Amino acid sequence: MTVVALVAALVLAQGATGASYAVDPGASRVTFGIRHKLHAVDGVATRLEGRAVVDPGGKVRAMVRIPVASLDTDEPNRDEDMREALEASKFPFVVFKGIGALPADPPRGTPVKLELAGELELHGVRRPLAVPVDVVFAEDGSARAKGAFQVSLDAYGVERPALLFVKIEDACRIAFDLVVREEPR
Repeated sequence: MTVVALVAALVLAQGATGASYAVDPGASRVTFGIRHKLHAVDGVATRLEGRAVVDPGGKVRAMVRIPVASLDTDEPNRDEDMREALEASKFPFVVFKGIGALPADPPRGTPVKLELAGELELHGVRRPLAVPVDVVFAEDGSARAKGAFQVSLDAYGVERPALLFVKIEDACRIAFDLVVREEPR
């Protein structure tokens, strides 16, 4: 369930043209949420990494990777159950890779809409995923990429845990707020 969030985590599109960017993990956040008939559970990825390359023509290639062990719901027993359901020892990462396109000279300070068409790998299963992203470029060359999406736990072969014989819902909501910084050439 939180594996989906990591995907998401997936995701960071960045760029001014002809540059390489890295996610600033201290300034970035990926969250996830699942629901059960009796309550909702929200969590966060405490570690993530990502890169994006923007070609001179505006083509964006992005990747975000989150260790399953870093998913945290602030409840250690639930987190351990989640890692078991996601088989973290066998499938230690949630990974999103995507490609999109930006305008040749994106404006500074104004959101630019981007769709990253790619693939999410969760629980050892790779499935296509299109992720909508709002990107805002700053004067200092950094960018902030925000978005949200849902994934089906069943589609990724995740055995959904149950509470009082009722399984959690299939949908896992993932949101991201990623800050990327240009890497020195």
